[in-house]
Amino acid sequence: MLAVELLTRVGLATVLGIAIGFERQWRSRMAGLQTMALVSMGSALFLILSAYSFDQEGDRLRVAAQIVSGIGFLGAGVIMKQGLSVTGLNTAATLWATAAVGALAGAWMWREATAGAAIIVAANWFLQPLAGRMDRVHGKGGRDAAPADYLLEVVCGRQVEAEVKALVAQVMPR
Repeated sequence: MLAVELLTRVGLATVLGIAIGFERQWRSRMAGLQTMALVSMGSALFLILSAYSFDQEGDRLRVAAQIVSGIGFLGAGVIMKQGLSVTGLNTAATLWATAAVGALAGAWMWREATAGAAIIVAANWFLQPLAGRMDRVHGKGGRDAAPADYLLEVVCGRQVEAEVKALVAQVMPR
């Protein structure tokens, strides 16, 4: 493979990853510009490695299959459960889909890669507000509720201050 072709494929994967990451960064999500660019670029590099470095008799698609499971493992690390709320599912799905865009770019399926990136950005950009409106209509406060900070102020007499402090310290999580 010529260096220009390699740079073009990996460059396309990186640019498309940045496009997806821009939307994530704009919304202050866990994985943004750098993460999406690296996932897309890495997927392209692994697919190019698979296509051009191994003998033609072996199963060259094995690396592509490992991209899918490897990114799934990475995505699982961003899913967090806080009480009844689960966050990070969309970020994990976006990581997974971005890896597919990178793999398509690495295979030089540039039309499919570009369309995939556009669809991912459109889905994240337009479906999130729609899902929020649907949640409000059905009486839910939102699916990804951020943890709340509380301020507790206790007013008591001086004679019981130490006892009240001890009781509050006893029941508050650390």
